[in-house]
Amino acid sequence: MTEQEDKFEVDPAWAMPQLTEMLPDGGRLDQQTRKLENTYFDTPGAGLRLFGITLRRRIGGSETGWQLKIPSGTARTELQSRSRTKTLPAALEHGVEGLRAGESLDAVAAIKTTRTAYRLLNADGDLILEIADDQVESGPPDGKSMLHSWREIEVELGPAGNTKDLKRARKLLLAAGASPNTSKTKLDRALGPASPDGKVAAVKPGTVGELVTTYIATQCEVLASNDVGMRTNMPAVHKTRVAVRRLRSTLRMFAKVFKASPAEELDQELSWYADVLGEVRDRDILSNRLTKQIAELPPDQVRGPIEAEITKKLAEDRQDALNRLTEAMGSPRYSHLVQLLRGWRTAPPLTRAADKKAKAAVKYVDKAMRKAEKRLRKADDDIEQLHRSRKAMKRARYAAELVAPADKGMKAIARDAEEMQTLLGEHQDAVISARFLAEISSTDGISESGGFTCGVLMAQELQRAAQIRESLQMS
Repeated sequence: MTEQEDKFEVDPAWAMPQLTEMLPDGGRLDQQTRKLENTYFDTPGAGLRLFGITLRRRIGGSETGWQLKIPSGTARTELQSRSRTKTLPAALEHGVEGLRAGESLDAVAAIKTTRTAYRLLNADGDLILEIADDQVESGPPDGKSMLHSWREIEVELGPAGNTKDLKRARKLLLAAGASPNTSKTKLDRALGPASPDGKVAAVKPGTVGELVTTYIATQCEVLASNDVGMRTNMPAVHKTRVAVRRLRSTLRMFAKVFKASPAEELDQELSWYADVLGEVRDRDILSNRLTKQIAELPPDQVRGPIEAEITKKLAEDRQDALNRLTEAMGSPRYSHLVQLLRGWRTAPPLTRAADKKAKAAVKYVDKAMRKAEKRLRKADDDIEQLHRSRKAMKRARYAAELVAPADKGMKAIARDAEEMQTLLGEHQDAVISARFLAEISSTDGISESGGFTCGVLMAQELQRAAQIRESLQMS
């Protein structure tokens, strides 16, 4: 399930504002009190919490069981097991296997919550929002003594609600004196900042270092969340590949900001990971592309079971690639990559160039864009050079996205770079598709009649690629 919520800090004497004004016509407000006991688990190196992921065993009414919460943009995905055993269920254990990086998984804290839940329901009785007033105590895993206590408010969007309802609740609570929560989770509040070595980055606000640190942290969190996603059968290969590309692009475009040796090590490991991810993703792209193109052909040009033959071949190739990805993600090398990501997530190895004001980062974007445009001008009709131009344009786009919080003009640059990247990407996809069709049409897996359709498709792909090259020369 996906949960979208806001969290707020309040004083012990804080008074909940009148919530009925948020009800729609015919709606009602229900109130419940629950007692929740949670035991949280993590590795000695905080391998889960570093990436905003929490694993807990809960005791408390219908919510008793295990929950694994994974960041997903502004929301969180929750994987649940209703198992009441003290042993972590196998599916969830497999889900966190990669992030453990060979470490043990142990109880790290006990958190007890007395929750007063206000449920805002519409006229049909469907949940719009749940506003939880939590009295929280935390302590060591055995739960025998509580060391800290606080009060916080959680607002969670229900199935019948939308983001406007969250915004209205936020406005109401802030007006009543609540403050946005400075800790992402109760576990962070209980244990303090997470760090694999007990240290956190000392980054100056308003600097290039702050921009790159924030961007890198986001990509590391995406990789960690998608590690769990791929192990629990979520479609996460594409997003993982993009996050790897963004990280590698940052290491290259902002090279002066990072210490050379650790940056080179991370780049090498990311390059290895990108290769095994790409083998799976490339088959997905080809399958979707060719299935669509076959469907658009006139019926008299579709000969034999060509769609089934192509789909079968790509499915077999994809499974082989997926097996190699699974093997890679279970290897010591992958565990080493996860360990590297832990360090880069919390304290990237920055140089003194990171201390420059954030506006100074614009020059990195300008340089990246000039390089991409120069490479494109020189590419002419050279297919490989156009592919390199696409990569350069992508790096310029990512650099502009990174700097956008410091300069509004970066959004337009990122948008223009993305448009050119998309066009060059279509060219590359057409070239790869034509090569695949030429290869498969000469194998035993394609019938003689299907070879005709492969030829038609290949001609279309080559024509499409030629049209894009011509348009680039005219622009």
